[in-house]
Amino acid sequence: MTYVTETRAAPVATIRRERLLPARGEVLAHPGEQVGPADVVARCQLPGDTKVVDVSRTLGIRRERVAKYIGKNVGDAVQAGELLASRGGLLGRLKPTCRAPVGGQVVAVQDGLVLIEATPSTFELRAHLKGQVTNVMPGVGVVISTTGVLIQGMWGSGGEAEGVLKVLVDSPRKPLRARAIDVSCHGTIVAGGSGLDDKVLEQAIAAQVRGIIVGSIGVDLHPLLKTLPFPVIITEGFGSYPMSQAIFTLLQSNAGREAMISAETQVRWGARRPEIVIPLHAEDAMVAEEQGVFDLSVGAQVRGLRAPYLGAIGKVTDLPAGFLTIESGTKVLVAEVAFEGAEPALVPVANLELIR
Repeated sequence: MTYVTETRAAPVATIRRERLLPARGEVLAHPGEQVGPADVVARCQLPGDTKVVDVSRTLGIRRERVAKYIGKNVGDAVQAGELLASRGGLLGRLKPTCRAPVGGQVVAVQDGLVLIEATPSTFELRAHLKGQVTNVMPGVGVVISTTGVLIQGMWGSGGEAEGVLKVLVDSPRKPLRARAIDVSCHGTIVAGGSGLDDKVLEQAIAAQVRGIIVGSIGVDLHPLLKTLPFPVIITEGFGSYPMSQAIFTLLQSNAGREAMISAETQVRWGARRPEIVIPLHAEDAMVAEEQGVFDLSVGAQVRGLRAPYLGAIGKVTDLPAGFLTIESGTKVLVAEVAFEGAEPALVPVANLELIR
């Protein structure tokens, strides 16, 4: 048997996801409880950052002389904006002053520097998924299960979001245009076809969309994506590629449903793919368990991962036995694949991934 990497594009799957706290805390949800995306399932306290305030530089006083102008001691509580030191003393007016950048506690005063540990903050862990709590890990988090559509992307940026899915094109080859994003897109997750430009992102910010799903994006937009106030998922990769028909059909057939997207992408240890989850009602779904690895077989739908078939979708028509020597001189396992609009070609198995 030959195994390859795979991209899930499943119309029905049983989806189980861990929701973990960044530090030990309190789990609020209970086994069997039904939760929605915005429900808080656990919380914890996060220590505040330590801020270093250079009083000497701010006041323009040499470090060996500045101590007498500092009005705070170790252990003192301070509020954001509170006066720490002044050249005219703490009551001085119209003199250079130094104020606390954050609220917290003074933990050190030395050599004209004041160290402030910011007040701890409460972190609330939300369910993100609409489903049932199937496992509780005390102090750590929960496992939530749901039945629905599962689509994996190739890359994402911007965290998590939930909203009604709105497909703004009628073909996976059509790019997302700025004019398609209007007031009706407010609070929704919008999907396009082959790509987008910076005008689309500007319009999406103005319309306050909650997320974008698109087939591909130019590499030049990569830095801009990381500054957006919402997540973006690309399903095929960087460049100019249409969204795969299988993924587009799933999105189009589920337009108007509530979708949850996670753009988290990790390519090394603990690899994670960005994903789109669309919960389905019990009467709409037949439960299909998620699987980890899939056998490559004749008839399987695959996507090319390297040029000249990068992003192309096709079907396996034959699996030649043994290793074949390719142009580079390397002996590899190959598959014969009929890509859309092209004659069947021999492609190294390592350059393919399954679409399920």
